[in-house]
Amino acid sequence: MLVILFSQEISLAKNKSGSPLEVFFLNVGQGDAILVNYLSKYQILIDGGPNGKNLLNELGQAMPWGDKRIELIILTHPDSDHLSGLIDVLDNYEIGVFIDNGQKADTEIYDQLENKIRQKGIKKEAAFEGSSFSFGQWLEFSVLNPDMLNSGSVERNDNSLVLRMDFGENSFLFTGDAEKGSEEDMIYDEENINVDWLKIGHHGSKSSTSEVFLKATTPEYAIISVGADNRYGHPAEEVLTRLKDEEVEILRTDKQGTIKVSCKGLDQRCNIE
Repeated sequence: MLVILFSQEISLAKNKSGSPLEVFFLNVGQGDAILVNYLSKYQILIDGGPNGKNLLNELGQAMPWGDKRIELIILTHPDSDHLSGLIDVLDNYEIGVFIDNGQKADTEIYDQLENKIRQKGIKKEAAFEGSSFSFGQWLEFSVLNPDMLNSGSVERNDNSLVLRMDFGENSFLFTGDAEKGSEEDMIYDEENINVDWLKIGHHGSKSSTSEVFLKATTPEYAIISVGADNRYGHPAEEVLTRLKDEEVEILRTDKQGTIKVSCKGLDQRCNIE
C-alpha cells in the first residue's frame, strides 16, 4: 500500500484568487485532464488528455503564474486519451512524483512516456485500493480502485485508478474510465463513494455511471470530460437521463470549456466559477 505525505507543515492560507483549493476540469477534447491547485503552491495533475499542445495551453492558463513544477502526476490508466499529453508536460514542467496503477500498455505512446520518465529521473510509484496521498492535514486523496496492482492482460478501463479527494466538508470522486464492473466492486467493498462532485466515468459512456452507482454516490454535480461531436456518441443519452432523474447538475467540457471549481474554506461549499 502506497502512502505519501507531501508536507506536514502546511498553513491553510488563501492563494491569490482567494481560494485555497481550485479544481480545473480542463478542456482537452475527447480525453481527461484535471488540475488540482492547492494554496497556489501544490499542483496535482490527474491524466493528460490526448494532445500535448492543448494540455500545455490549458495548464498555462490554470497554473499559478511562473510556477513550473507539478508535485504529483496521476495517470489513471494507460489509454492514449489520458496519457498522450503528459509527454509534453514532462518536457515543460518539473515533476515531483508520477503515479499510475502499475498496468502497462503495448503501445508506442506508452513506451515514449516510460522512456521520458526514466530519462528525467522522475520518481514513479504504483497505487491501488488503500493507497493514499496527503498534503498536510487538509487535503487528502484515497485510492478506491483497482483492488491490486495490475498486469497488462487485465482490462484497462475497469482498472482505472479511482480517487476520492476530501477538503473539509467537500468531496470529489475522480473515476478515470471506470465502468460498471469496478463501480459494482467499490459498492461491494463498501468504499466511501458518497460525494458532492462526481467526474463521470469514461466520458459519459453507457458502460459507466450505472443507476446503482449514481444512487450510491449521490452527487450534486457531475462533470463530463468529453470532446465536441466525438465519434463515440459520448455522453450517452441514457447516462444524461439518469443524471437528470437524480436531479444532478451536469457540467460538460464540450459545452462549457474548462470547468473551474473554487473551494474558499474547509467549512464552505465549493462553487463553480
